[in-house]
Amino acid sequence: MDKLEWPSMAEEMSITEKDCATLLFREVQQFRQPWIWIVLTGTSVTALWAALSPFFLDSDWQDHWVLHIILILFGLIFGIGLPWVFYVTKLVTEIRSDGLVISFYPLLFFPIKIYFKNMQNCTAIKYKPLQEYGGWGVRLGAKGTAYNVSGNRGVQIELINGSKILIGSKKSEVLAATINLIIGSKNSN
Repeated sequence: MDKLEWPSMAEEMSITEKDCATLLFREVQQFRQPWIWIVLTGTSVTALWAALSPFFLDSDWQDHWVLHIILILFGLIFGIGLPWVFYVTKLVTEIRSDGLVISFYPLLFFPIKIYFKNMQNCTAIKYKPLQEYGGWGVRLGAKGTAYNVSGNRGVQIELINGSKILIGSKKSEVLAATINLIIGSKNSN
C-alpha cells in the first residue's frame, strides 16, 4: 500500500485572495414587485393558453403539427421560462476588504469585481430608472452602466478612468458610506 503524503507547509498555507477578504456589507435584491408578477402572470397564462388551445379547440390539429410545436415552445418559454428567470434572478452587492463585488445571477455569468484603488468617488443618489437607464436589470445608459432590480435609489460610483457605475440599493446610504470610508482610508495612506 502506498504511503500517504501530506502537503508541505508551504502548500498547506497557500490560500486564495478571496479567502482573505473580509465581508463588510452584503445586500441581496430580487424582482418581487407586485406589478412585475401581475404582468408575468398575464403573459404566462396567455402563452400557456396559446400553446394548449389547439389541442382543445382544433379537431384536426395533426394537420398543423409544425405550428403546434412552435406554439408549445412559445408557451414553455414565455409561460414557464420567463417567470422562472425573474424568480431566480438575484442582484448581490458585497463590499469585501479587497473590493466591491456585484453578482447578477443568472444575467451575468461571472461576478464583477471593482477594486477600491480604481474608485474615485461614490455617492448615494435618487435616479429615474426608466428615463436615465431604460428600466431595471443590467443597463447601459448615457450616464454609465446600471445594475438594479427595483426602486429609484442607488449608489453612483465614478471610477478613475471616468466611467460610472450605478448599483441599485435599498440601503444606498449605508453602501455609499462604507465605500467612501474605505476609499478615504486608502487615499490617506
